[in-house]
Amino acid sequence: MKRRPSVRVEPFTTEGTGGSWTVKWRITNDGDQPIRVLSAQQPHSQFRTPETKIDREVGSGSDTTIALPVQFNESPGVRVENPFLILLFRDSADWRLLARVRTTAGTSGEPIAGQAVVVNIQEVRKP
Repeated sequence: MKRRPSVRVEPFTTEGTGGSWTVKWRITNDGDQPIRVLSAQQPHSQFRTPETKIDREVGSGSDTTIALPVQFNESPGVRVENPFLILLFRDSADWRLLARVRTTAGTSGEPIAGQAVVVNIQEVRKP
């Protein structure tokens, strides 16, 4: 069995105005080998970004910020349950990372991340 990579995801930060939002996720490679981030997407119906090609290496012990435009049009105070980020990345194998975070619309309707990010990593098996 392959060694599961150690990748940490912090709650996103938000920039923008009036429904034109960009969220920034900090991704940290806590493993002992570099990883290559291939793509990212946010597929939730209320927190959406189509698949975006990334192609960025993250060295061992290093981090990178993934900035994604997001469709988010909720009224202030609305909670969106289980929006998530999907990253595809590669080390010696291909992996899918799902990072789930509770999101609330701020006073301007901006997405605000909760403090806890739940991360699951699965190997992508080729047919």
